[in-house]
Formats: sequence, structure tokens, C-alpha cells
Amino acid sequence: MSYNDSKPLKALVLCAGHGTRLKPLTEVLPKPLATILDVPLVDLAINRCVEAGVTDVAINTHHLANKMGDHVQARHHQLGVSSLHVSHETPHILGTGGALSQVADWWGDSLLLVYNGDILSNISFEQLISAHRKSKGIVTMAVTRTPPAQGRSVWVNSAGFVKAICEKKDLPPSLKVDDLRECGFACAYVAGPELRSYLPKKPEFFDVIVAFQKALTDGHQISVTFHEDIWADVGTPLALWQTNLDIAHLGEARRKSLFGTLASLQDSSIGHEFQVDQISVVSRSAIVGRGARISQSVILPNAAVAAGEVVDRSLLGPNFKIKF
Repeated sequence: MSYNDSKPLKALVLCAGHGTRLKPLTEVLPKPLATILDVPLVDLAINRCVEAGVTDVAINTHHLANKMGDHVQARHHQLGVSSLHVSHETPHILGTGGALSQVADWWGDSLLLVYNGDILSNISFEQLISAHRKSKGIVTMAVTRTPPAQGRSVWVNSAGFVKAICEKKDLPPSLKVDDLRECGFACAYVAGPELRSYLPKKPEFFDVIVAFQKALTDGHQISVTFHEDIWADVGTPLALWQTNLDIAHLGEARRKSLFGTLASLQDSSIGHEFQVDQISVVSRSAIVGRGARISQSVILPNAAVAAGEVVDRSLLGPNFKIKF
């Protein structure tokens, strides 16, 4: 029996961010409720957890907490979650590490799959979980082979173990760049309960990467799985628009790797009284007037297009229109 293989598994989907970069949409919705082909990001995240075998799920909330909590409470049974825990962070957001401290009692002795609720990806949670169960490590991270444009990289040796998480200029002198692969953190990981010894005892703002760094310094093993397919941070209006259009053009198999048992709600036959090209994404809850023309655009839930209006290369929400 290995170090982690007998522990039960829970999942935490991080949903408490302010969503500042995604304004004006996040003035009325928390970012994880932004939609890809009419399906909220948080629904996609939770569905992926359930398909990987997790039915005990927590989310954290802060910005527009009632909307976030109400949505998940209403949807969790449909998404296959048998036990839902909502961790509200007040008066301040707790960050990626403080969020773990606040759910410590709920976490218990389980392994914990953690995923950002505002990231769209088809990371194999099954592979990530399996790799961690077979390891003797404290954490297993999903990483991309593409380093981040800025910020901290994950430095991995040829055996697949993390040696440092930092910017290149901050690499310890004992580590040689030529011996390591520079990777990006894919915002998903599995952690053992032992990680809590590196977190604040009481909830406070804290960066989980600091906990990873301290664990590495103490000699704990952190391993990785590589993700090389779909991954998108939809944190800006441009990214939300482009990602919707990109996903609309995926083949059926690759789209299923994202949506799983959740069928896309986009209906290509909706344009009976208005014109819409094959590139655009139009929500079923949008109101589109007769004779409108839509091209290369994303019409989000509860948005309205006037009769005869021309919408081109735009992201249209319930309270805004942005043209690219």
C-alpha cells in the first residue's frame, strides 16, 4: 500500500475571486458563472470532479457570494454532487491558501482535489488523482509545458518532481536551469492533509504556493502530471469572447472532454427570425429581435439584441456590449 492510496477524496472548487479583469460582467455575476457555450464555468468544473469520482465537493465564496452560493445549491444534485459544502469568506478574501485553512475541518483526513472555478480545461483529473494515489508525496500538481508569460514557474526535473516554484531569477544557486523543465501551473492539484501543517492555523489571506515552497524546503515530494490540451484563463472580456468561439469549433470528441455529461446548450437552429453565422455563440436565454444579424459574436445569458440590430465581433452581456 502506498502513502495516499487508501484515503478518501474530496474536491474544492475555488470561486471567491473578485473577477476585476472581467468587468463589467462581474459587476452582476461572480466570474465562475461566466458561460462557455451557455454552461457556467463552475458547472463544468464540478462536473469534471464528479466524473473523476468525487461526490463530496466544496466551493468558497466572497464576491457576489449569494449568487454564487444560490447557483451551486440549486444545481449540485443535477451535477451529481451528493454532499456540498459552501465556505463563505468574510469580510475579506482568503486567497488560495487561506481558503484551505477555512475548510480544514471539512477536509479532514481526505485527499483534496483543488481546481480554480474560473479556468476552462480538459485536464485529466483521473490521471492527476491516480498519480497522487501512487505517489508518496504531499502534493501532485497539474502543469503545462508552456511557462507563464510572467510570474512564477514550476521547475521540474527529469523524474517529474518539482524542485522549485519561482521566477527564473529566484532559482536557488544549487539548481541548474539546464537540468530542469520550466512549466506553468495549470491551477489544479491534489494535496494530502499533511499540507495543512504549512497553512495558517486560522483563516487569513495566504498564498498556497508559499505552502508548497515550504514543503519543498522541508524535503517533501511534490510531483506533476503534464497537461497538453485545452486550457484557458477566461478572466477578461476578450478571453471570454475568444474562448467561446474557439470551443464552438472543436470536434465532438474534444468538446466532450470539456463538457462530459453536460450537453452544450447552444442550439444551432435558433436563428429562425434573425441571422446568425456558424461562428457565433448565442445563449438560449438571450432575447434577440426579429431581423437582427449576428456574426463572430458571443451573446451571453440574459443579453438583448434589438430587432434589426447588427452585432459583429462583439461580446454582449446583460449590462454591456464590447466590440473587438
